[in-house]
Amino acid sequence: MKISSKQEYFTVMAEIEGLYQKGFSKLSKKEEERLSLLAEVVEAWENIHYPMPIKPKFPAILQYILDSKKMSQTKLAEELNISKGFLSQLLHDKSAPNAEVLKTMHNKFHIDGNLLLESLM
Repeated sequence: MKISSKQEYFTVMAEIEGLYQKGFSKLSKKEEERLSLLAEVVEAWENIHYPMPIKPKFPAILQYILDSKKMSQTKLAEELNISKGFLSQLLHDKSAPNAEVLKTMHNKFHIDGNLLLESLM
């Protein structure tokens, strides 16, 4: 399976979201395998169309999420469970994220934990 258009990408993302909404503990074996396959094809698409810079700084990772997910700053702040003001500070490199923000980014947006930690150095 391969994603060949932006429309297919959004269709696959919608299917992934539907599986997430069902809950991991309620997925059948077939659904788990489907989710794994979908995650792989989305990753391949995003690596080509939304590449993350090598050794990015933390604000660049946040900007990557905003751009690649077509997300507003308000929505990202909600997803990270932080205030819009704190997100603005993070985006402008005025504050450092706490462990909970890093953990949420890793879990919700599948950003590698090592990359997140290295982005703070």
